[in-house]
Amino acid sequence: MHFEAFAFLSDKIKDLPAGLHVLEFGAHDVNGSPRALFKDVAEYFGVDPWPGRGVDWMGYAQDYDGQERFDVVITAEAMEHDADAAGQIASAWMALKPGGTLLLTSAAEPRLPHRCDGTQGDMRGEHYANIAPAELADWLRDWVEVSITHDTNHGDVYAVAVKPCD
Repeated sequence: MHFEAFAFLSDKIKDLPAGLHVLEFGAHDVNGSPRALFKDVAEYFGVDPWPGRGVDWMGYAQDYDGQERFDVVITAEAMEHDADAAGQIASAWMALKPGGTLLLTSAAEPRLPHRCDGTQGDMRGEHYANIAPAELADWLRDWVEVSITHDTNHGDVYAVAVKPCD
């Protein structure tokens, strides 16, 4: 994960209470993980379709049913690599308790395509599509306290959204 995405997440979680249940989509730690930011949690659970460090359950986010047991869901620098990025939002909804928070970072214009390992060049069959802020806003239309930021200097989109209590 690059510095700007890590800084965004670090800022958003600094005031979270201890003892949370945290779920991460795209948890395979290739170049840094938000897991390092969560020191005092009840649970940190990582989902990714590829095996590796940080992966507790191997599979797609869309196939994981968190059964409303998580306080926070993070998808960091993973959505642009998912052909069903909107499905990650739907799965986060199912995994979060009412009032739970989604924290999201993703590539957006003008970032150049890159592989899951972060390198640019031959995509070798990997899916890649920058996430447009307007499209993300549409995916988050049923959420509350939605905040979306498009950092055009670094080609990032950041979002915070809360699952409504009713």
